[in-house]
Formats: sequence, C-alpha cells, structure tokens
Amino acid sequence: MTTPRRPIWTGCAVALAATLLVVGGAVLTGPWDGVFLHRDFVTVPDPVWNDAVWGRGAGAPRSVPFDAVVAALSTVLPSGLVARGLMVAPLLLAGCGAAVLVRRHGAVASSTAAALAVLNPYVAERLLLGQAPTLLGYAVIPWVVLAARAGGPLRRRLMLVLAAAVPAALTPVGSLMAGGTALLAARGWRERLLLPLPVLALSTPWILAGLRDPGAGAVGAGADAFAVRSDGIGGTVGAVLTLGGVWAPGAWLESRSGTWVVLVEVLLVLAALLTWWFGRGRHRGIALAGTAYLVGVGTVLALAGPLLPLWRMLQSVPGVALLRDTHRLLAWPALAVAVLVAAGVSRLVRNTSPKRSVAAGAAVLTVATAVLTVPDLPGRMAREAAPVALPAEWDTVVDLVNQDAEPGERSLLLPWQPFRTTAWAGPTTFLDPLPRALETETLHARNLQVRRDGQTFHVGGEDPPYASQLAQEQIDTAVLRGLGVRWVLAWRGSPGVIPELTVPGPDETLLALDPVHLGPDWVVWDLDDLLDSASGQPRPGAGASR
Repeated sequence: MTTPRRPIWTGCAVALAATLLVVGGAVLTGPWDGVFLHRDFVTVPDPVWNDAVWGRGAGAPRSVPFDAVVAALSTVLPSGLVARGLMVAPLLLAGCGAAVLVRRHGAVASSTAAALAVLNPYVAERLLLGQAPTLLGYAVIPWVVLAARAGGPLRRRLMLVLAAAVPAALTPVGSLMAGGTALLAARGWRERLLLPLPVLALSTPWILAGLRDPGAGAVGAGADAFAVRSDGIGGTVGAVLTLGGVWAPGAWLESRSGTWVVLVEVLLVLAALLTWWFGRGRHRGIALAGTAYLVGVGTVLALAGPLLPLWRMLQSVPGVALLRDTHRLLAWPALAVAVLVAAGVSRLVRNTSPKRSVAAGAAVLTVATAVLTVPDLPGRMAREAAPVALPAEWDTVVDLVNQDAEPGERSLLLPWQPFRTTAWAGPTTFLDPLPRALETETLHARNLQVRRDGQTFHVGGEDPPYASQLAQEQIDTAVLRGLGVRWVLAWRGSPGVIPELTVPGPDETLLALDPVHLGPDWVVWDLDDLLDSASGQPRPGAGASR
C-alpha cells in the first residue's frame, strides 16, 4: 500500500529530473566563476550594496529586495553558485509543491503534477525572457495553497503562509502572486482579509521603495507593448489557452510553430478541463483548480482584447504597471493544468487496473508528454543561458571606479540604452550588469522600445527628464558635472553611440577629453581627473582641440 510519503518523494524526484533537464545545460557547465548574461537575468562576480539595491535609485523597484538578498548571499557563497541556485530553485519548488498538493492521489499523480509544473510553455517562456527569479512567485503558489488549507488555528496558518511566501516576496510580482493565492485559497471572508496580511508584511521593502516615485514606468503604452500575442500556429487565443503567448519573440519556442507540439498541449488542457468538469462537484480542490484556469485565461485574453483600452488607462494608477506583462497571470492556469491532469490520470489508472506496472507506465507516459510540450527548451537554455567568462578588463574597469568612489558621486553608463550585446557574451541581449557592480549611483537608460505588429511602443516614465542630452553624439561635461556625474563608462562593440565628452576651450573651441581607460570592451572617463574642480576648466594636456 502506498504510504503518504512515497508520492511526495516520487514527485520531488521527478521535479528534480525535470529541473535538471530544463536548466542542467546552463547550470552544470562552466566557466564556474563566470556570470549569467541572459536578457533580464544578469549577475556579476561581486555584487555591491549600493542605493539601487534598496530601491533608492531611479526607476521602479522591480528587484527589491531581490538584489539585496543576492548581494548578501554572495558574501558567503560564490556568486556563480548563488546564480545557479536562482535558476534551479523556482523549478524545483514548483514541481515539489505540485507533487505535495496532489499527494493523496498517489505516486502517479505526484509525478505527473511535478513534471507538468516544470515542463510547460509558461515556464519555458518566462525562463527564455531571463525571468527565473520572478518564477519564484509561480513556484510558491502550491505551497501557499497548502498553508492556507492546513489544519489547526488561524494563527498557525498565518505563520505557514508567511513562511511559504518568503521566496516570492523577493520581487514585487512574486509578492502579488503569493498574496493573490492566499486570497483565493482562503475559506470565508474573515480568512480572505487576514491570510494575505503576512504577504503584505513581506512586501514592505518594495512598497516603501515604490512610494518614492509611484508613477515610475506607469505609462499606457506598457499595456499594448506587453500584451499577450500569438507565439505559434494557434493565434493569440490558442497561445493563451495552451499557456503561451508571451509578448517577446525572442522567448518563443520554435516548436510551438509545429502542429504536433501544440496538439499535445491542447490534449493536456482538454484532459484538465474534463477532470474539472466531472470532479468539480466532489472535490473542492478540483473545482478551485478549474476555476483558476478558466478565470486566469479569460482575464489574460480580455486584457489583450476588449478590455485593452481600460487596461491602458489603468496603467497610470500606481502599482498597476507591475502587471502590465499579462502573460505572468498564466501562472495559476499553468499549475491548474498540472494538478487537474495529475488527478485525472490517477483516477483513470485506479479505475483501469490495480497493477503497479500500469501505474508506472502511466507515470512514464505523462512525464514524456510533458517533455513533448517544450522539446526544444533544454537546448535553448543550454545555448543562451549558460554562464560566460567576463573579459579580464572587467575587473580593471570596476576597480577603477570603486577604489576611488566617494559618497554622492554618480556614474553614467553609455550608450544610452538599457540592453547590451557583445561578441564575447554571445548573440543574446542582456541588461547592463554594471549597476550591480559599481558602488556609485548609476545613471543608465531604463525606457524601452518594443516593436510588434508593425508598431513601435515607447514604454517610458523611468528615464530622467534630461535623458535626451545623454543620447547625443557630444555631451558637455558641464552638464554631467551639474548632475553629479564623475565617472562615464561606455561599452565598446555594443549597439549605440559612444559620444564625445567636451569642455569649452579658448577661442570658443571645444576640447575632447581623453579617457583614463581605453580598452577593447570599455572606455572610462574620470571627470575629476580631467577637470579642475575649482575652475571647471580642463587641466593642461587633458584633451585635444577639435
């Protein structure tokens, strides 16, 4: 007879195998002291405790307190190990959580739920966006449900929800997912008011940081730019119904353009809906999972369709812009499909044959089916998300700034655009990692331009009002000094214009300032070294007339 623990161990073993299948090619390869530069997922060898870590810099606090936790962990563990843990943890937590959630249905159900919680188009597209940390919000959904539905007094459940939500609270989006789950899983109005409170308490760091500039990034264009869209042959509706449809083409799986992969996903969704339909009256958990799928999918499609004008207007409301990427809302439907299919397969096996061989065969078949929904994901992750070795010049550039940095000084990062692309890091674009490595406050581009369906959407609201002056081919150093900038660092070989820094010279000429460092990948100017702090004039030999 199956013991209560056996399904859990079986499911967690499947979750581990599925996790290693997906990210093993990225986390189990060297260089072991390398960094990850994959779209939004960027790491540095020695993250620092600067103002941005606490959300005191410009822009919305999307990584508060995540960056602070990473910096703290990197003081006791190698940063490469921390980064690998951040890629593994969300998948393993999600798979094990789904397995525990359906443990009473047996080992077949737990292994099925674990596999489908890790191997699905939703997880694939979030990973390919470089958003493994925000998947922590997805990963804690089953754990928050378990905490909210645990036995015992309300005080005990409040503490369990608090513990379950800790990983999700590392990012604002994760906090919203955990809080929303606690609200949905609660019994009665009293619990609905109280169970989300522990998540609210954990959200204090990013809420307080966001109050500094509650309108940062709150522009209507974000609703259009980040709405779900077709990622294959099924159109937008088909993409969302099968848990895909992310806004960024770079995160689409090529396999979703093939009929058989989409057909497999459609069959899984149909199996989930059939389980819900026939089991909704007997099991409240099955009814809740089916509702989560239908409401989640319906909401996402509505916000990309008839409700888009309203959603566009609501972006100006503080906090709403956190959910402008509506593909994130498919977290609940994705886990609902995993749970429902697991329950359905388990019931089918019990009604068909009591033999263990039949159960084992069913488990293997469903796990293989899960793999077939994202067959090209492991290869993509191995190619695009693997660590890279930083040029030796990185240490020279970072030390140049950090060893002489003074409180209140700023560094300007150029070219003035948020993403970088370099030959040594591969073809994938990535967020500039220098703000995580420099002890000074950094000025860098945050506004995005998203091109889709023949249109370009300017998602602004986060760049400073003087940003246009920093995107010119010439920049007056007097302007930079007025902004408190001492250091100017430019990426060579990355798209964009590296401007010339100038100061007024005699007879209305301009002096082009020489950098203090000029290497193959970066160029650095120190305005304190090139300008006399008292007179604001160039020191002798500091530049060349042009």
